[in-house]
Amino acid sequence: MPRVNIMLPDDLLEEIDRVAREEDMNRSKLLRTAVLAFFQLRAAQSERQKRQADIQRAMEIQDQLRQTIPSWDSLRALKEQREEM
Repeated sequence: MPRVNIMLPDDLLEEIDRVAREEDMNRSKLLRTAVLAFFQLRAAQSERQKRQADIQRAMEIQDQLRQTIPSWDSLRALKEQREEM
């Protein structure tokens, strides 16, 4: 596994060491775990944003269709359909 050197402020390194001890893992494992969690969170946020954009686009399409289609009385249509049965 490749090694990576990073520079961290002393207080952040102390916090990393404290959490690593509490979680019974070394710094490397803690940082790997944290980075993976960050990537998962980032992917979930990206997916959520994409889904929201898709929903917004669908709503815009519905609004456009609503403007081009004449109004329709759904209750009247149901009553007529029931009467035909």
